[in-house]
Amino acid sequence: MATPVYLFTGFLDSGKTSLILDTLNDASFMEGNSRILILCLEQGEVAYNDKYLSARKAFVEYLDSPDQLTEEKIHELDTIYHPSQVFIEYNGTLPITDFILSKMPDYWPLVQILTTIDASTFEMYIGAMRSMIYEQIKYSDTIICNRCTPDTSASLLRGNIKAINKKTQIFYEGVHGAPVTLKEGTLPFDINAPLLDIKDDDYGIWYMDATENPDKYDGKEIILRGKFSETLPGYHQTFIMGRQAMVCCANDTSLCGLTVTGVKVEELQKDHWYQVQGNLKTIPLDNGGKTVVLYANRIENYQQPEDEFVYFS
Repeated sequence: MATPVYLFTGFLDSGKTSLILDTLNDASFMEGNSRILILCLEQGEVAYNDKYLSARKAFVEYLDSPDQLTEEKIHELDTIYHPSQVFIEYNGTLPITDFILSKMPDYWPLVQILTTIDASTFEMYIGAMRSMIYEQIKYSDTIICNRCTPDTSASLLRGNIKAINKKTQIFYEGVHGAPVTLKEGTLPFDINAPLLDIKDDDYGIWYMDATENPDKYDGKEIILRGKFSETLPGYHQTFIMGRQAMVCCANDTSLCGLTVTGVKVEELQKDHWYQVQGNLKTIPLDNGGKTVVLYANRIENYQQPEDEFVYFS
């Protein structure tokens, strides 16, 4: 059975060790007879406690350099510890090696890269050490922005992160992982603007928010861009416009779509891309829930984006 490998990267004292220790305390992650091997390539302010690790069937090995992590070393560690999962605490000042990214043995596959960012120092680091931050972010699946305060600029964090890696998932935490409400919110657009212009990269997060909070968008004027995905039998002024989200790969997708009405469907072409401006209206569903419908005022052709998939942060 394969042993999944999780890589934790970020600057020294950005919260990597604390995140690993919190994960060891997560009952849902540590269910069963989990044996965790931690490979530590950087030691910060927070240290590993032998008693704490022993109680959680976790073990730590210290490496001086990522170059020490070879197939022979992995075989040795696997034989000694028989881990069910492996956490690598990486040195955030170093690029991730090609071996870790693409040449790990099949029985130790790299399944996720997580990056911790100290929000209180991010603006300084992105200005002075952008190349190092680029190396941390460009392959990351999940980014945890910790030590946020209500005054933390989510747009500064998200804008710089998404410019490097638009597919990554971003989470915001306060001190010690506590929930935090940011003054400007975490949406990549101003919900109070008189006209919401939802950009291609922001469609996914808008769609999720509108699905979960439809009343928030009732009466809002908006510009959305998407593909003519489906017609509705018997309706000549209504169609489904949306974008595809990857479930697990490019061949396995689901539609994030909404109903657009007030158009001449016969003048449109299925699978073509359109930009629609209009007003959203919340309507009830038979199951007791609600959804939003876009009442179009203007529709025009739109150039298919280079990456037509949607992402949710």
